[in-house]
Amino acid sequence: MASNKTQGSAKRLIEVPGYHLHPRFDLVHTRHILDQRFHTKKGFHLNLAPMVDMFSVLVIYLIMNFSATGEVFFVNKDIKIPQIKKGEAMQSFPLVSLVKDKVFFDAEGADGRQDIYVEEINDGNSPQLRAKLKQLKNIEEQIGGASNFKGQVNIQADDKMDADEVKKIMRLLVEEGWTTINFIIDPGTR
Repeated sequence: MASNKTQGSAKRLIEVPGYHLHPRFDLVHTRHILDQRFHTKKGFHLNLAPMVDMFSVLVIYLIMNFSATGEVFFVNKDIKIPQIKKGEAMQSFPLVSLVKDKVFFDAEGADGRQDIYVEEINDGNSPQLRAKLKQLKNIEEQIGGASNFKGQVNIQADDKMDADEVKKIMRLLVEEGWTTINFIIDPGTR
């Protein structure tokens, strides 16, 4: 015998098997990883940064569209806006709406957080509306100075509204210093 490892004749060599079963993966480490995966909590992870970016772009797009076309004014379902052939794009000013015998006033508050809203009977006096108009005028004069106050307001009324009802509100607005009156119209064709 030449060595301890080989036995038999030269035609057939038989070696004593050694440790030759090497797994493809380290089973101890693999079991540890699988065990950790099994015991971890399964939760849903959502990355909010792309969603916030998407909504910011959407909001900016909507603001640009509405401010360019004048559609930001909400038309009461009882009002049919008069149609014209020529007109100018409206800017956002305090809005006075006339519906039947009522007057609605809607304006953005000076602090930008709280809107001013008044609903009254259109009797030509309208004390709540007068008070809110004075309050808003005083705030705008304090912010920009009395010389910079232009007194701009938008009026929307039904095309079949009695002219006397519109005149009552126009007189009230002029008495309170709101002299630049814009009428909201529909730029459609007749």
